[in-house]
Amino acid sequence: MKQRLLAAALALTPLVGCATVPRPQLCEATVGARERSYPTPDTWFGLLLHGFDPQHGAAPRPSVDCSGAPVAWEEPAADECGEGGPQPKPLPPKERLDETDLVLETTQANERLVWVITRRFDNGEGLGPVALVERTKLGFIVRGLGSLRGMTENVRLRIEHVGSTDVLVAEGDSCTKEEPQVCRRAARILPLRSGRFFAEAVSNSERACLGPGWFPLSRVQTFEMPSGLRRKFELTSTLVFNSGDITVQEQVSVSDSDPKQPSIPERLYRRAQNERKLKVEENVLVGSAPSLWTRMVELQLQAGAKAMPDAPTVVPAPPKEDPKATGTAKDIP
Repeated sequence: MKQRLLAAALALTPLVGCATVPRPQLCEATVGARERSYPTPDTWFGLLLHGFDPQHGAAPRPSVDCSGAPVAWEEPAADECGEGGPQPKPLPPKERLDETDLVLETTQANERLVWVITRRFDNGEGLGPVALVERTKLGFIVRGLGSLRGMTENVRLRIEHVGSTDVLVAEGDSCTKEEPQVCRRAARILPLRSGRFFAEAVSNSERACLGPGWFPLSRVQTFEMPSGLRRKFELTSTLVFNSGDITVQEQVSVSDSDPKQPSIPERLYRRAQNERKLKVEENVLVGSAPSLWTRMVELQLQAGAKAMPDAPTVVPAPPKEDPKATGTAKDIP
């Protein structure tokens, strides 16, 4: 496979009577007809990871994408934002990448979203380059590129158009180890700007940070109250993508239980719901208000509540390395 790094074609190209902006070409690979029709995991690893060695199934660490940019992610810290992002611990990197580290979604004919997971975390998230890739007569061209950190179970990737901007929506599950196993879903939103996927925090109209571009669709947190009661918060939320904005519909239910009386069922303490808007502006993701979850939890913390540890999540077991492992990647149905 022959690979080339291309400068993003962002200049306006004059035409008779009008002007158009060519689609960015960030990286490309020339491959044979069979590999174009039946790309293997190594095809995608070699396209998106700088320095990938198919013989060893690995790329230099820390990972660098095909444009030369580091594969990195930074969540807003709690002291600079209304709500800080998840801060999980990284797990030891795998010696060899395989098809379990690859997510593919077909967006339209000859176009796919590709996510290569190069690092995993103890909360069920993974990190790696994500790309919008076009299949051509000669091979593959990367039209959009960035880093993505998101949940790695039951992943769904898609492109939504909001206002004048395409956004990548990445949804995935994090599942507990306990039985019966419980899986909770979360979404990331990354605007595509000039060929790059941006991991933008949500800001208000004055550019103060409200929270990360991370949206739990299902979330549970239990707090120990000064009275000794345990107060459980449960969130369910929905993202609705409209032509001009994104609607976030949130509902939080709060229930109390007494650890000294485990036979007594939980008692509903409060239920609240809210709807807020997100706008994808030219260079920022703007929210109309902080999340309902953030506002309700903040009141409990001010009252002296202490968050209890989350249930441990399932993390991949160390793989049995197979130097011949490759195979053909399949799209998620």
